[in-house]
Amino acid sequence: MADLSVKIGELQMKNPVMTASGTFGYGEEFADFIDIARIGGIIVKGTTLHKREGNPYPRMAETPSGMLNAVGLQNKGVHYFVKEIYPRIKDIQTNMIVNVSGSAIEDYVETASIINELVNIPAI
Repeated sequence: MADLSVKIGELQMKNPVMTASGTFGYGEEFADFIDIARIGGIIVKGTTLHKREGNPYPRMAETPSGMLNAVGLQNKGVHYFVKEIYPRIKDIQTNMIVNVSGSAIEDYVETASIINELVNIPAI
């Protein structure tokens, strides 16, 4: 089998295939359908400092060539991620990359600082 490994900065990946944040949840949702350990990296759903409700409905619209969505980064916040999500995904055998978001630079810094304390999260 061909060596498809790539390195982006300090992040070593077994191949260049990564999921798009928000479209693949936290990765675990797809484990019954594909071998998620074969993906080079899973970019998990956006995580904010505090719980975020997201955009009002409707959040999706059909177009002639597909669909558009604007969920608005709905999530339960970084502390929920650390307590409930992280224990379920930390041992997935691929790069788990956390997408952080915020309303102010301080939100990004605090959220990233909390995520940075976790093991097996090689990139934020």
